This record gives sequence, structure tokens and C-alpha cells, in this order.
Amino acid sequence: MKKFLLSIALAAVSAFAISAPKTHDGFFLNATMGAGYSSFEDKIEGGLGKITCDGGAFEASFKIGGTIYPNLILHFTFIGNSIFSDLKFKAGRDEESLEHDGFNMFMLGGGLTYYVVPEQNIYASASFGITDISISVNNNDYSFDNLDTGFGFNIAIGKEWWLNDENALGVAFSFSHHSADGNYRGEKNEASSNSFSIVASYTFN
Repeated sequence: MKKFLLSIALAAVSAFAISAPKTHDGFFLNATMGAGYSSFEDKIEGGLGKITCDGGAFEASFKIGGTIYPNLILHFTFIGNSIFSDLKFKAGRDEESLEHDGFNMFMLGGGLTYYVVPEQNIYASASFGITDISISVNNNDYSFDNLDTGFGFNIAIGKEWWLNDENALGVAFSFSHHSADGNYRGEKNEASSNSFSIVASYTFN
């Protein structure tokens, strides 16, 4: 991972060279923000049941890097997803609703963005990295600080429109996955989440 992030840093530094207008070369900066739907499930072994959550969600991301081949960009990626719905704890036929102060998932890693149809600014992007799942529950009986650092990835397909020679605005469909293992009350648990979002984007390239 360190070598991969170093490669991204070198690509970003070298990309500060003069680039042609309205082309996908040189330095790359991208930021997105939008909303959608997320689902979460935490399966607990030992017969303790499972914790679920699904509903409206918020997503934001940041990418920085540089072009390594015509229309192909290597970048550092940060992405965050938040879920607004309450958690549901299910054990057998019993179900309990758990309110939370915050339910956030963060991924830090790297990836590639490729402009499939550069003349129309249509692109596909894929990133992967380490994930942190953070849940703050309004109930002292439940603690979710036990989840370890996990794995995540993001896939996005979008379209942009040039504002001038280097800046563009766009819209994209984004899918994010986060997963992590942990230990809940002495039993192993496996947590995972899938998020689907429509995001607005700003790109400098």
C-alpha cells in the first residue's frame, strides 16, 4: 500500500507540468457530494443475532493524483458514507430499534479513473483501500468500537461538462462497499455495507 500511495504522489507531482486545455492530462483533482441509499448488516456468531440498518445516506469523496497515460489517471482516494436510519437488533423473533448519534464509514486508498469517451467527458473510476466503520449508539448496552480496520472499494461512472480549459462540473452514479470484522461480546462478527448514490462532481484536470 505504501508503494502504491508513493506512486500516486509521484504522479501528482510530475503532473504539474503544462497541460493542454480541455484534455485529461497533467494534475488531477476531483471532489463529489451527493445522496442515495445504504444498507448495513452485522452478523454475530454464537446465536446472538444480527444488526441491520438501511435507508437514506450521504456520500462525499476526494481524489488527487495525476495522468499516467492518455486519459488514464492514478489518484489517492478518500470517500465517506453516512447512514441516517436507526439500527435494528434482531435475535430470534425479537427485534429492538437502536438510535444512533452517528453512523459513518470512511475509506482511504487509491485508484484509477479512465475517460472512456474523452470527447464527451464520460469516465469510469475504481478505488480500493482500508475502511473504518464508526457507529455511536444512544444505548450503553451496545458498543460498536470493536470493529477492526476493514476493506472497501468504490466504483463510479459519470459525465462531465467543461466550464473552461481546466475545470469541469458533472454528475455520477457511485457504488461503495465497506466491510470489517470484529468481536462482539466475545463472539466474532462480520459487518458489511453497500451504498448507492447519485453525486455531483467538480474536477480540475
